[in-house]
Amino acid sequence: MEKSSLEQLMTTELLPENYQPVGEYFGTFFDFMRLSLVSGGSELGLGMTLFSLAVSIKAVNIVEIGRFKGFSTLCLASALKFLDIGWQEPQQHKKRPDINYAIFEAKKQRKLFSIDPFPTQEAENLLKQAGVIDYVELINARSDEIQLEETMDLIFIDGDHSYEGCLNDVLNYVPWYLKPGGYFVLHDYFGWYDQKGNNNSPVKKVIDQIREEGRFESILMDTGYQSFVIFRNPVD
Repeated sequence: MEKSSLEQLMTTELLPENYQPVGEYFGTFFDFMRLSLVSGGSELGLGMTLFSLAVSIKAVNIVEIGRFKGFSTLCLASALKFLDIGWQEPQQHKKRPDINYAIFEAKKQRKLFSIDPFPTQEAENLLKQAGVIDYVELINARSDEIQLEETMDLIFIDGDHSYEGCLNDVLNYVPWYLKPGGYFVLHDYFGWYDQKGNNNSPVKKVIDQIREEGRFESILMDTGYQSFVIFRNPVD
């Protein structure tokens, strides 16, 4: 069963602290992030990292598999919006001979392709309210039904959490769409505990298998909650 269909069955938990504004210093974006934390969704640390990663690599095209109520979508789309606002780096930082900085820093047409066969109105409302809906192409279909034209700088996989479903998303997207030097992220490294406290997350099994193959650089980001692993596609 797709993860998103299970999420629909979860009881929404009231989180009153998240309704207190964080203040001008951290701003509206952080308020939206906290307000969009829901049962069955992702933890704050994931959203912070997705935003930071997308900005850090100056992502142009991103695909996410699994949208639910829009938390990760908000963070990724907000990263694209921030990239369009932009910033200046000192000339001292522009010394790498392998980078054409005129091209690297030029304005781009940025897009997040958000795939989920179980769309929620809450996700669309959140993106509209936050003013980032124009950065998102909502694809309301199964991930294995989709063909994309673009290569991706970042792929976020958080859809079908069965072993087979998660592995198929990796096999169907990473080899075909992820550019050399790009990143992909698998969420829910921890979970599905048995009575003995063993971590039986199907996603962990996929992650461990990928790590054993040794092709990708990786790091486990342990947030204290579900957590996630970031992989980097090597540059040939």
